[in-house]
Amino acid sequence: MNNLQGDEWDFSDVKQVPLGLREARRYRLRRGDLLFNRTNSKELVGKCGVFDEGGIWVFASYLIRVRTDAGKLLPEFAAFFINSAAGRIQIDRVSRQIIGMTNVNAEELRQLQIPLPPLAKQRELVNAMESARDARRSKLAEADALLTGMDAYLLDVLKLEAPTPLRKMYAVKARQLSNALSAERYAALQLERSLPWGSSVADAVELIDTRTIPSQVGPEEEWDWISIDEMRNQPWGVETIRTERGDAIEGPMYQVRESDILLARLGPTILNAKFVLAPKPKRQTVASPEFLVLRCKQGWEPEVVLWLLRMKLFRDIMYLRSRGGTPSRYRLDGDDLLSISFPAAIDLSQRSIATEIRRRRERARALRAEAEQGWAEAKRWFEEQLLGPAA
Repeated sequence: MNNLQGDEWDFSDVKQVPLGLREARRYRLRRGDLLFNRTNSKELVGKCGVFDEGGIWVFASYLIRVRTDAGKLLPEFAAFFINSAAGRIQIDRVSRQIIGMTNVNAEELRQLQIPLPPLAKQRELVNAMESARDARRSKLAEADALLTGMDAYLLDVLKLEAPTPLRKMYAVKARQLSNALSAERYAALQLERSLPWGSSVADAVELIDTRTIPSQVGPEEEWDWISIDEMRNQPWGVETIRTERGDAIEGPMYQVRESDILLARLGPTILNAKFVLAPKPKRQTVASPEFLVLRCKQGWEPEVVLWLLRMKLFRDIMYLRSRGGTPSRYRLDGDDLLSISFPAAIDLSQRSIATEIRRRRERARALRAEAEQGWAEAKRWFEEQLLGPAA
């Protein structure tokens, strides 16, 4: 379900599973299959999208696969309607909450009412919506380019050359084999050894380990809960915060403050740069224990530290330092993070770096806002074509 982000697919983090031939045939996806998220938070349950990838794919149990009658209903048309406000109203009506999660089952999905104009009209509306989505993607890509360009900018500031492309094979001595788990991890080890600084991450941040159990200390209070599962790969701050009663949040959670750096420490999330600044809290705020929570020391700008850590150079090193049984489950220990070589504050013009970060941030935010406004207008137009203007 995490691969389905809003109205788009995100396959930057893909799970793999061994299946027998019978299971693979049963659960294999075809292009044009509609996937519906049957269990999630109240805001996210019911999101759906049309699968259109080549290769061999299967779907997880918290998704429902739907195949439409191609002679009556285009799957793209169905997805656009279910994701519309009118579709959302129906999902909210049939969904129910069980143990903190909202659910919709297959029978309830069958009950959703979808307008059924002629196929030619469906195709006309789908083409218009896909054009609007392409325009949205273009603006979002421009915003993303501002972010990805930060690596080159910071390498220049640090007076470092870009790391050489990853080789597929290395010759190593037998005593080095414990560190040569893969070409990628070995390359990161060599990269770490080449860094010129005598200081470390511990000189820039402290690791916060203050935890609380909302279900015990404030079971009837509302808490803001920052979860890795709902965090997109974007650096400016947390976009989705769940507000829950304390008794719905189980287990110890980190307490966080504004501008704390939340670093998702699972191996794939490190490579995908899921690091953000915590927002100004509206109420008591906790974060998943799968984060490392970092608080900047005096003399360091949180945005500067965040962006340094988001550089591919440091992400590769953090991934090297991660440990676990399999690459998909590697976790970064806080002490290993703190010991990584890092520039000293005196070596950087933090004011100019922060100015550049904020310039890019504001431009990226403006582009994202334009993209979302245009997409919202397209969705309203789509509904009006089917249901008439809103009263």
